[in-house]
Amino acid sequence: MKILSVSTATSNLSVALNDSQKIIAEKNEVDKRNHSEHLDPLIDEILKDNQLTLQDIDRFAVAIGPGSYTGLRIGITTIKMFASILHKDVVGISTLQALAKSASGDDLIVTALDARNDNYFAAAYVLDKNQIPQNVIPDGHYHIDTLLQAIKDYLKENDRHLLLLGSGLDKQEDKIKALGVDFAYGKDEQNGVHAGLIGQLAETAEPVDPDKLLPKYLRRTQAEVDWHKKTGKPFGPDSDYVEEV
Repeated sequence: MKILSVSTATSNLSVALNDSQKIIAEKNEVDKRNHSEHLDPLIDEILKDNQLTLQDIDRFAVAIGPGSYTGLRIGITTIKMFASILHKDVVGISTLQALAKSASGDDLIVTALDARNDNYFAAAYVLDKNQIPQNVIPDGHYHIDTLLQAIKDYLKENDRHLLLLGSGLDKQEDKIKALGVDFAYGKDEQNGVHAGLIGQLAETAEPVDPDKLLPKYLRRTQAEVDWHKKTGKPFGPDSDYVEEV
């Protein structure tokens, strides 16, 4: 199965071509924030380098969040368009699960993206026998104290080392040490979102209708908050407030 995967969830842009679990090619641009300009050329490069066209792709996959609001929309919109026009499978993969996929062993894998002011988009995973990360602390938007309490509660019942992946947790080292457990930070390569790992997860993930592929922000955008204050209406799907605004 040929799978084309992208991540525009963070400042790093990643595009990959997989043949089932084998990563054929992956291209990454580090700390670039103009994904709208660079995504299509990177996809084109990977396809041309491997003598393929979009029609040759069996399944498309994309990181659906958490992450940058604008970044997520760029990747998701592109992949939805490809899948819809070409009538191909499409899969959305959690950004945090994709980070966890870089790990191995029996660690409790905590993946996080710095959301500032001691807040994090974060989750915890353990690997199953097929090396697929299984969620044991849900993807969410956590204050560091809430996240660490959830980790502490899990480790009380499960004897595992702690592996920290992603961004920003190194700023909390004193609090992490206070947990009294063995922990380690991931290598630099593991702390970025890799499209090749998204492709590996996508092989066995359940495809969705392209129209139902939506970003998972895990917290309200400022536009939603302002709209709610203005209208007094309950929060609903993105389209509800976008049309109103």
